[in-house]
Amino acid sequence: MVKKILLTGALFFALAPFAVQASQKTTCESLREIISQKIIDNHVSKEDFRLEVVPNDQVVEGSGKVVGSCDYGKQKIVYIRLSHTTGSHATSDAKEAQK
Repeated sequence: MVKKILLTGALFFALAPFAVQASQKTTCESLREIISQKIIDNHVSKEDFRLEVVPNDQVVEGSGKVVGSCDYGKQKIVYIRLSHTTGSHATSDAKEAQK
């Protein structure tokens, strides 16, 4: 009886870290949604940006800003600002400069 209790306790302590790690694992898609919501909460319209999940070896410098990683560091989440937003700001800035 005592051996069963000790064995059960030992198994519990041996397997507990794996259970915690599995419960804390966030999928790339759910992390992308969390980051997207944080950007929207900072008053950026959903139509003004795009988040892409890209494998590490396919991340191109200058194509966007890396804002997160997932899949144990094998993939990156890249923030891309859409071009129609920069054009409207540039036009309004140019009009202000002419005044």
